[in-house]
Amino acid sequence: MNILENDKLIIESKNSGAELTRIYSKDLKKEILWNGDSTHWSRHSPILFPIVGRLKDNKTYIEDKFYSMSQHGFARDMDFEIIYNDNTSITYKLISNDETKKLYPYSFELLIKYTIVNNSININWNVLNKDTRDMYFSIGAHPAFNIYDDLCNYYLEFNSRDIVKKINLDGPYFNSLKEVYNLNNLRLEPKIFEKDALIYTNIDSINLKSNKSKDYININFKDFPLVGIWTPYYKDTNSTAPFVCIEPWFGIADSVNSDKIYTNKAYINKLKPLESFNSLYTITIEKE
Repeated sequence: MNILENDKLIIESKNSGAELTRIYSKDLKKEILWNGDSTHWSRHSPILFPIVGRLKDNKTYIEDKFYSMSQHGFARDMDFEIIYNDNTSITYKLISNDETKKLYPYSFELLIKYTIVNNSININWNVLNKDTRDMYFSIGAHPAFNIYDDLCNYYLEFNSRDIVKKINLDGPYFNSLKEVYNLNNLRLEPKIFEKDALIYTNIDSINLKSNKSKDYININFKDFPLVGIWTPYYKDTNSTAPFVCIEPWFGIADSVNSDKIYTNKAYINKLKPLESFNSLYTITIEKE
């Protein structure tokens, strides 16, 4: 594990998947990020690239050829190289290679940077198209935050920039959009995750709060088109895992009626040769 620390936080990350694996608040004496217990979910905060969600039949048609990719893509399972590390930040790099090109044909460079600033973690993404043709991709975050009490004691506060739309799923696939009005607060309870993730458009930030605590987590992802909210749901007991994921995305699963053509995916991103994509989201541990 690679450690960054200041007087407020300890954060850990690893080369495998460039994944953030720990956020510890010194002020609260509390673990913020899920520990990866495989009883519920073995990950902490994986990077989703070059797809978010699932492809129809796990296959897609790119540049005149079919490719197979499992849910959320391959980056989360690949070893990244550390290219910079000091007391406040660490940067990981993944470059396309023979292994990635069996799954995805483009030449690319993916940089993931974590920076610790006071009681916040900035997460920067940089995607560079190193190919001679246009490159298409999706990218997303999947951080899981600990729930220390009954889920029903927690709620989300939303800050939106426009009319919010909820994406309805059909199984794991994108089905339809529906406008949602006055989405300011959402009380968490197991039943709302019965059909998998809740997905919204036009949200800029979310506060994860508890009725029994004055501390809370702010996830700020202004200008991201989508956010997913998820925890595993256990139908037999009408219960969930002891964490909730708040996931800013630039991309989404295939639609129910997908033609499997990668460039036709909803919310797909495009880079011209040598063009780069840069984005930032921030996790802050707050106290009222």
